[in-house]
Amino acid sequence: MAYLSYILFTCFISLLTTRSYRIDSPDVSDYENEAMHYRINYGIFHIGEAEILFSDSTNCGDYIIKAEARSTGLITLVKRLNYIYESCMNTRTGLPLRFKMDLTDNRNYYFNEMVFDRNSRDDSTIVRSHLSGSHVVSKDIHDILTGFYHFRQNYISEVIKDGKDVIIETYFSDEVWNLHIRYAGKESLNTRFGKVNCLKFKPVTIIGDFFKNDDDMTVWFTDDENHIPVRIKLNLTIGAIDGYLVDYQKLK
Repeated sequence: MAYLSYILFTCFISLLTTRSYRIDSPDVSDYENEAMHYRINYGIFHIGEAEILFSDSTNCGDYIIKAEARSTGLITLVKRLNYIYESCMNTRTGLPLRFKMDLTDNRNYYFNEMVFDRNSRDDSTIVRSHLSGSHVVSKDIHDILTGFYHFRQNYISEVIKDGKDVIIETYFSDEVWNLHIRYAGKESLNTRFGKVNCLKFKPVTIIGDFFKNDDDMTVWFTDDENHIPVRIKLNLTIGAIDGYLVDYQKLK
C-alpha cells in the first residue's frame, strides 16, 4: 500500500523535498494561509479532488501543512479513496517536527504518526514511528510536505540556472525515498486562469507496474516568484491522470 499511496499522492504534490546537501530555511510568511485546490481527471472522467493548505497552528506550536486527496463522482461506486497527510513544521529551520498519514481505501484503513527527534544525536535524526519504532536517518531529512515548500522557495531558480538533476531525500511511509527531478524547460499552458508561462519538471519514475518509462511524471510551476504548481500529469500503464489547479487562495 505504501508505494501505491505514494504514486497517487505525488500526483498532487510532486517535487516535494529540498536538495540533500543543502538546507535553507524558507520564508514561511510567503505561504502563510495559502490554499491550493485541484481537480483530478482520468482521460475525460473527473475522478478526484485534492487540496494543500498551509496555516499557523496553536496545537502544533508552529505551522501546519495539510494535504488531502479524495475520489469523487462515479468512481466512488467502486473505489473510495481519502488520503490525508499532515505535517507540523518548525518555522525556524523549515524541518518537520511531526508527520501524520491517515489513509482510507474502501474498507482498508492506514494510520501512522512519526515524530522527528533532532536533538538526541548530533549527526542524524531519529524518526519515531507509531507503527515501526525508531529509525536513524540523515540529520536534515524532510517529510514530503515541508520539502514541497523548500523546493518552491529555495531551489527552482537554481535548478534552472545550473541545469542539473535534483537529488531529493525524504522520509515517507517508514522509508527513505531518494528521488531525482529533472528540469524539462519552459512551456505556456492554457488554464482556467488564462494562458500561463510555466517551468516544467520531470521527477524520475520507477519503471514497473505503474510506469513504462522513467519520465512519466510531469509538473508545471508558474514561471514567476510564486512558483505555483498549476498542473501535474502521470502517464501510467493504465492511462494518463491529470491534476489541474482550479482555485488558489492567499487568505492573509
